[in-house]
Amino acid sequence: MEKTHPLFSSIILLFSLLLALFSLLLPVYAFIPNLIERSIHLALVFPIIFLSGSGSKSIRSLFLNLLFTVLGMGLCVYLIIDFEGVLNQFGIVKNPYQTLMGLVMVLIVLECARRMVKPVLPTITLLFLLYALLGHHIPGYFGHVKYDLSQIMGMLYLTTGGIWGQLTGISANIIAIFVFLGALIGVTGAGEGFKKISLRFAGRLKGGPGKVATVSSALFGTISGSASANVVVDGQFTIPMMKKLGFRPPFAAAVEAVASTGGQIMPPIMGAGAFIMAELTQIPYLKIAVAASLPAIFYFFTVWMGIHFFAIRDGLHGLGKGEVPSWSETLRASIFFIIPLTVLIVFLLLHYTPPYAAFWATLSALPFTFIKLDWKFDRTFVRKIKEAVSEGASQVAMIASICACAQIIIAILSFTGLGVKISTFIIDFSGGSLFLTLLLTMVTCIILGMEVPTTAAYIMAAIVAAPVLIKMGIHPLAAHLFIFYFAILSAITPPVCGAVFIASGIAQTNWIHTARYSLRLSYAAFLLPFVFVYDTSLLLFGENWFDIPLCIIRTVMAMTLLSAGFIGQLRGSLTPLARLILLGLGTLWIIPNWILDSIALIGSTLVFLDKKWMYSEASVANKNEHKERGI
Repeated sequence: MEKTHPLFSSIILLFSLLLALFSLLLPVYAFIPNLIERSIHLALVFPIIFLSGSGSKSIRSLFLNLLFTVLGMGLCVYLIIDFEGVLNQFGIVKNPYQTLMGLVMVLIVLECARRMVKPVLPTITLLFLLYALLGHHIPGYFGHVKYDLSQIMGMLYLTTGGIWGQLTGISANIIAIFVFLGALIGVTGAGEGFKKISLRFAGRLKGGPGKVATVSSALFGTISGSASANVVVDGQFTIPMMKKLGFRPPFAAAVEAVASTGGQIMPPIMGAGAFIMAELTQIPYLKIAVAASLPAIFYFFTVWMGIHFFAIRDGLHGLGKGEVPSWSETLRASIFFIIPLTVLIVFLLLHYTPPYAAFWATLSALPFTFIKLDWKFDRTFVRKIKEAVSEGASQVAMIASICACAQIIIAILSFTGLGVKISTFIIDFSGGSLFLTLLLTMVTCIILGMEVPTTAAYIMAAIVAAPVLIKMGIHPLAAHLFIFYFAILSAITPPVCGAVFIASGIAQTNWIHTARYSLRLSYAAFLLPFVFVYDTSLLLFGENWFDIPLCIIRTVMAMTLLSAGFIGQLRGSLTPLARLILLGLGTLWIIPNWILDSIALIGSTLVFLDKKWMYSEASVANKNEHKERGI
């Protein structure tokens, strides 16, 4: 980690505090024009990005960092000062200087994205810029009319259709305040509350430590929105606990990686992607959170069942009675996150905007910085607030750089008509087959997610693939959630699987073994997006009163049987034939057809009668031994 000079650390802290205050007050005083509001947002972000780590830089690098900071802020301030004039230009540059200003701003945004995330996103963006500039040389379908540099830069820099577009607005208006809310909840001791409530509910169950990791990661994921952050924070506690109680190191790491990855789809916050989804689909955020609740529950249900089956196989037990906190201790620690989340949900239910709800949730969380977990006055409250501001600002800077960079791609797709051309090409390539289109989309999301954060992967896939899926008759929310899920699942999909790498490092084990366990735990979860695409009842969109309960029953059966089949364990070790039968029955349960459901019901009934032919000889002998010993 590169060190930052004390002077620059103070400057970064100052701008982090200004960014936090601006983000906090924006929902209350939301009367600022879009161009000004988004310019202020990026102007506050630039120093945080470019001055970090400046202490160990050469004089040349330091000069460049200061130059990037001053130029970036200056270009933002120019738009604020000359707002009326810029507005009346309608994206048409007045002179070569404005073309140069636009070009410099684009390069600064690309450099921000390169520093905050991997080079893949700015590289893709650069290719789109080259397409806009040189695409008129491309013959045939994918060519476009000629645009000169001034037209492109005018559109990108001087209008809200370019860099200052919808995604940058989402970053400024919605995501920033939720990130600061999550950071504030995190420093108050909410993490300890997550651990205690998880230990209380799941600690003593079979394979309890693994199930504790599942519950804890689901809770922590509501405020972090990052698989990697979830693994780092949660894994330091859960992975050593699992190893201590007999979990194989790669399995312990896999449990944490898979559970932490699912934290991003857990309402009510769901990370930055959900807010972007709300804007792209024009569906209220609360409706998205409600619709996403059942798939999220089933994701963790699948992980839970996988842990349970592995626990049966390996003879893993729960924690001892003395290792589980009391109800009073659990409640005292849980209050630190229950109150802010309750305030957030209540305001959302009262139909206030998400940023306004987050404003009051943040205010309700602030008093807890003055209190320790034992409910005594905490003299270190200033340090905790400073930590929340710094951590929140760093996350906001990363998301802002992603949104601004991705906004360039969206602008060019619209400006050149490439988005419509790609959508039409995908439909033609798939021959109109919905299933093939879904598979292509899934692969695209996973590949993108291997190299960029979930938010960036979702944005890039959504702007191209979502219109295709919607055009083929899929509900807009189902289409976007499908893309969102697979952008998230890329965190545990080899060969580049960030959550697996981090968890393996904590467990000090081979990442390849961890990745194998991760896939076995989550195979069935990869099918969930296909379930709600073909049957939107899972998103609570049922046309009849019995559609949703029936879908829940079918999904429970499908996830249970598929998990058992993939892992090779039900009440004992399954034979290869039994595994194939369970996989087949699980697949039948997924398909919403009463004939197939009837076959699946009959087959499942026979399976749960516990026939001896389903289990290996060693497993049957072990069962008989347990019966004889009265176990």
